[in-house]
Amino acid sequence: MGLALFLAGCGGGGSPSGHDNSTPSSPTAPSNPSPSNAAIVQSIIDLTNAQRSQAGIPTLRVNANLNTAAQLQANQIAQLKVLQHEIPGAPYPTESDRLRAAGYVAADYGENLASDFPSAADAVANWMTTIGVSDNVLSTRFTEIGAGYATDSAGVPYYVAVFARPG
Repeated sequence: MGLALFLAGCGGGGSPSGHDNSTPSSPTAPSNPSPSNAAIVQSIIDLTNAQRSQAGIPTLRVNANLNTAAQLQANQIAQLKVLQHEIPGAPYPTESDRLRAAGYVAADYGENLASDFPSAADAVANWMTTIGVSDNVLSTRFTEIGAGYATDSAGVPYYVAVFARPG
């Protein structure tokens, strides 16, 4: 049984949060997904854009910095085995911390999380059937997307999509 969460927020762009992200620990540091993980990340993006296209909404442009922010979150939620948007004590505790670490300045942003689904298709399908979670996928406020994917030590998958409009 999978779990999904979402966060819709108003971007704080480059405002300081009091968190020093200059020396992250390696499990949550920005990283490129492995080739098989890269296919899952691309699948999250493609499936999300297919939902938007089906709804008559413009598709989202992929942004490498948003991919980095999403991967930061995927890595840390998999490492910590939590499905939360804010993780006190983590190297990147809030979405604005992750966006800042990735070098992205947002006017608006949102984040969808899912865990324990066997595929990206199942995770995105769940986002679309969960009240509130589909809002980020179908929001016209956002123009760009990034995605991340990681598994925990037991092999449980974690999916992340970050939606934003540059500021």
